[in-house]
Order: sequence, then structure tokens, then C-alpha cells
Amino acid sequence: MIDLHSHILPGIDDGSKDINETIEMARLAVSEGIKTIICTPHYIQYNEPYNKKQVELLIVETNERLISEGISLNLVAGHEIYMTPDLPKLVQDGEVATLNNSKYILIEFPMNDIPLYAEDVFYELRLMGLVPILAHPERYPMVMEDPNSLLKFLKLGVLCQANVGSIRGFFGERVQKTVIKLIEHNMIHFIATDAHGPKRRSPKIGGALEVIKQLDPQLAEQLFYENPLKVYQNEEINPPKPIEVIKKGFFASLFSRKQR
Repeated sequence: MIDLHSHILPGIDDGSKDINETIEMARLAVSEGIKTIICTPHYIQYNEPYNKKQVELLIVETNERLISEGISLNLVAGHEIYMTPDLPKLVQDGEVATLNNSKYILIEFPMNDIPLYAEDVFYELRLMGLVPILAHPERYPMVMEDPNSLLKFLKLGVLCQANVGSIRGFFGERVQKTVIKLIEHNMIHFIATDAHGPKRRSPKIGGALEVIKQLDPQLAEQLFYENPLKVYQNEEINPPKPIEVIKKGFFASLFSRKQR
């Protein structure tokens, strides 16, 4: 299994605090069946982020330490890039890392807003031959309010990645309901840990995997195994067509409750 979203690198962002936490996270990941982690530290422009070269150097050091600890886990480079109008230029300048040097690039929105320029940035990235992956859309209030707000991005070829913690209810019931709705409507293409530490937001994947297996075993295989592997190997992903979420009107909802 490949985890394509993790903050396992030590002392680089709000994830692992030090190498000891990284080692603990790595042992947990291996116990969950994870063989490779695409490290995605936050890249926030003008916030003294680690650039692509710095991330790659830290990964070399961390992999060497994991080998010395006897941990069979492979770390490769990536970023979780905070949406900015300059994102295409940051890619061209080699400032940010795509996922394992593939055409896939992980991007996050501000937590409380979808930028007005997002559609333009995604369009530019697509013209560059890149495939944007939007991180944890189920956690954005605008998506919780209206899942169909993702449709315009999906039509551009943007893919979406959900967090295991969202499925397990870690971020609350509303996020949990939203992520299941998005999965059921073909709006999620990967599920990853977004791990930040060995305890609270750990790289545990089993509970979420079982939930999706009960929903649809074949879909679970795609979201947890097949699609992340395609990202890692830089292969094409042909997602199913997203299904618009139809909101029930007041009287329809009232009638539905009376029928229970």
C-alpha cells in the first residue's frame, strides 16, 4: 500500500516533531501494511517552507535512518501546496515537488474558503500537463455545505483525496457524513492518512479501509491501493464520472422522515 499524503518528515512542519516521532510513525505505517509513503510537508508561500531540494535531502537522511532501524519503509518526495496564484510558476521554477516526481501534484485550499482564482490555477496546471489532487475536500466548509461545488474542478480533471480520519469520524460527524457522500458520488479518488504524528493523527488506515470495504470492496481497492499506486508509478487514472448530489427539498425530507 502507498500512502500519498503524510507529514512524517521530522521537524519540517506541523507533523512529526523529531526523528523519534518519525520512527514511531514509520513502525505504525508498516504494521498497517504501508510500504511506501509520499512525504507531503506543507508548502506555504512566503512562510519559509522547505523547497523541493531541501525535502529531497531530508528524505535521503530519513530513509538512511529507517534502514538503520530495520524499518522496511520507503519515503519519497512530494509537497502539500497551499493554493496560491503563483503555483504554476513555483512548479516551473522547481520550488515545489510533485508526488514522486510524477505529473500528480497535491494542493490544499485555505480551510475556510475556496479561492476565486482556484479554477484558473487548476486550468493552468492542466495546460502544463499536471494533474492536481485536491487534499481532503470533505473538510472544507463550502464543500460540506454544497458537495456540488467540487464539480467544476472535477470537470477540469482535478482529482480528490480524502483522509482516513474523516471516515473514522476524527473531524466530527459532519465531515464524516460529507466524505461518505463524496465517495458515493464518485468525487473521491484516493484515501490517504494525512498523518501528523504517532498518536492523535497517526498513520493507521485499517479502520477506514474496513468502512469502505463494507460500502464497496472494489471501490476500496481502487481508493486505497490501485489509484495511489498509479500516482507513484506516474500512470494514467481514468476516474468515473462524478454524480451530482441531489438535495432533498423541505417537504421531500419531511415525507422521508415520516416513512421511517
